[in-house]
Amino acid sequence: MTKIKLIILLFVGVLSILPMAAQPDTAFKLVKEDGHFYFTSSVNGVKARLMFESGVPGFMMGDAFYEAHKDSLKMDVKPCDEKIRYLGGLRHVKLSAAHARLRIGDAVFEGPVKIVEDDANLKFPIQMLRHASDSSNIVWMNLEKSEFGVISRERLQGLVKKAKTMDLSFNKWGMPMVKTTLTLKVNGRETSIEGNFIADMGNASLLFLNKIQGNVAEMLENGWIVLKEARNKEGKYVAEGFYADRMTICDRKFKGVSVGVFPFKSMDEYGILGLKFFDIPTIFDFSEKKLYLCK
Repeated sequence: MTKIKLIILLFVGVLSILPMAAQPDTAFKLVKEDGHFYFTSSVNGVKARLMFESGVPGFMMGDAFYEAHKDSLKMDVKPCDEKIRYLGGLRHVKLSAAHARLRIGDAVFEGPVKIVEDDANLKFPIQMLRHASDSSNIVWMNLEKSEFGVISRERLQGLVKKAKTMDLSFNKWGMPMVKTTLTLKVNGRETSIEGNFIADMGNASLLFLNKIQGNVAEMLENGWIVLKEARNKEGKYVAEGFYADRMTICDRKFKGVSVGVFPFKSMDEYGILGLKFFDIPTIFDFSEKKLYLCK
């Protein structure tokens, strides 16, 4: 074999390897509006604005978007007559795909898609986002810098050496949750309860407690925590709440915080951890069911 032919073969070999070896991690820029985060990307090549979520049981897609782009989406959908409550309202699901695979920018979505009637938003569950190269289901986020992305398992190892590690699980809706101890000090009295808390990227608060569940209900009925009504800008009642002098949850300590309270009748969990809790760099390894709080 001549020297020139050998060089050409080596060059072609390198080119054939590059697309896989050089596959970058995917990053998305977030924009905050009305207490929620959104990002702009593409869904199977169709430009779309998506809501950053984890508290929904699948990709919640508005029916107008689906009808306009169903040829590009290429999903196997079936008629559905389901009702789902999220973001304070009851939504009608008219079509659904039990399992879909969609390209989201340079990453991949795998999971159920629900076509929602009269809903212009696209609510995207980050727990169903995968890396395009190794199919790992690992999402990192830095909400302080308004960014999140998908990382490979190889890259994960260098990012979590000093992180607080917790076990993840999923509730009946497929939402991620952690089992932890919540300690509250209110009006000079302190109490602790242990239970499951959903990690909900669609909730703008620090913590919401489920008023009707187990030890939460007992704690609130003791009389030493006085609930006050919370109202929106229009004066409409939305929830109750109280002020905690100190709070510890997931080993994170907070001083002088407001805690929301609401009867989440369809939830078995003790409460919800919202966006204000995740104000430090965080990594969800959904594949291995681990949560890393990177202090």
